[in-house]
Amino acid sequence: MNSPGPATLIRRGIAAEWTRTTGRSFLWTAAVPLTFVLPLIVTFGIAAVAERLATVPGQSYVAAVSTTNSVYWVITLSVSVMMVTAAYAHATQWRGQTSDLNAFLFPRSWTVALARWIYYGTIAAISTVVLLVVVMVTLPHQFPQIYGDVDITDSAGIRFLWTVPTYAFAACGVGVAAGSLIRTPSAAVAVLLFWVYVAENSLNLLPHGFTLQSYAPFLNAVAATGQQVAFLPRFGRNGSLLYFLLVAATLFITAAVLPSLIRRLSGNRRMALAKSGTTPPAR
Repeated sequence: MNSPGPATLIRRGIAAEWTRTTGRSFLWTAAVPLTFVLPLIVTFGIAAVAERLATVPGQSYVAAVSTTNSVYWVITLSVSVMMVTAAYAHATQWRGQTSDLNAFLFPRSWTVALARWIYYGTIAAISTVVLLVVVMVTLPHQFPQIYGDVDITDSAGIRFLWTVPTYAFAACGVGVAAGSLIRTPSAAVAVLLFWVYVAENSLNLLPHGFTLQSYAPFLNAVAATGQQVAFLPRFGRNGSLLYFLLVAATLFITAAVLPSLIRRLSGNRRMALAKSGTTPPAR
């Protein structure tokens, strides 16, 4: 009997991940709540303090915030939470009996990796869209002194609405790639957090650091969203977003797809040699 095709296996993988995470799973009890709660607490906490200072006599130095600087914490925190969740979820598939079950259900292991990217990436994209709308609509109404200029319908607001979800979706692919390459969940999470929050921000301390930093994928992605940052996108805003998408795809193919295809080709070669009655040369 013929084995299921890749499309069937991907659909099966998405359904399996939905089933696995339904109920009181880490995804819905911790990851998704943190995705919403962390940026909202920080954003509105800072907004409340800034608004209070703006109403104190003699505190006119408190500057108003534009749309381009209104959703920084959504971009910084929400995307990272979902990315490391995808990494953790994918890395756990090699632990204990889960490894054998995955090998049986998904003979093409790259299909389950792609299924997880789609599953967690979709959740991340939807979550960030909801957060962006909540933040950009609420800030100017609740904190008009500082955030009165924030407008979800201006060019910066509209750009956020499509670039941030795109960035979030692609970042989950980086997470799955890390989970494929580093098969210890905690280590995969640690590497990603170090990369995003330490390594890329410290590159400018190295010789020719600013040149190296201009190729930092996550810094390029954040700048590409339209967020107001000191970092200048290496390839322009749209080009830097495309650069991050290419980095995510390359990492995913290298870590999750190529090893699976190589193992499959090697297995087919051994089967062909066995049927022909020959043996591969010793190495």
